[in-house]
Amino acid sequence: FSFLTSSNLNNKIGENKKVEKLLKIWDSIELYLTGILVTIATAFAFYQVIMRYIFNNAPEWAEESVIYLVLWGVFIISSKLVRDDEHVGADFVIRRMPYKVQRVVEIINCFLAITFCVIVIYYGIKIVFTAFAMDERSTTRLRFPLWIAYSSIPFGTSLILLSYIRRLYLFFFRFDPEKLLIKFHEKAEKGETNV
Repeated sequence: FSFLTSSNLNNKIGENKKVEKLLKIWDSIELYLTGILVTIATAFAFYQVIMRYIFNNAPEWAEESVIYLVLWGVFIISSKLVRDDEHVGADFVIRRMPYKVQRVVEIINCFLAITFCVIVIYYGIKIVFTAFAMDERSTTRLRFPLWIAYSSIPFGTSLILLSYIRRLYLFFFRFDPEKLLIKFHEKAEKGETNV
């Protein structure tokens, strides 16, 4: 049991603090970047509405820009939804199961999600390279290079993949039902469920 010495435990605690700090930085970057993208998209949309309904001259670049900005924002913030377990899921039955069963189901879910992410990243990269090689551009006057818009798919899905890998690691090696699983029965007692 030499691995349980105080210096080894202190090293582990120090490593965990560094990892937690990196994760907080990662979260902050995603939140700020998404906030900036959505703010710009909102400003462009507002500008377009003003130009269309007051001046009767809506610029077509604004609508297209809003779509690309929101697309990037959604893909970037999706990984945080995975990390915080806030994404939409059909878990009505699963949350009523014992913790051990929930853990197994969550691990299977992580493996399926990781497989899906790898496939999306692979084909997303192929689409980006094809669009770049063909110099594909939007059909509007903006003539925006579509490979930049398409890049949101492999980039955002890579972030989602990293979040699922982290989630899988937590379910395998740092499993804590208090933090990782929703306690349905406690929520029901508080009246927070719709059942």
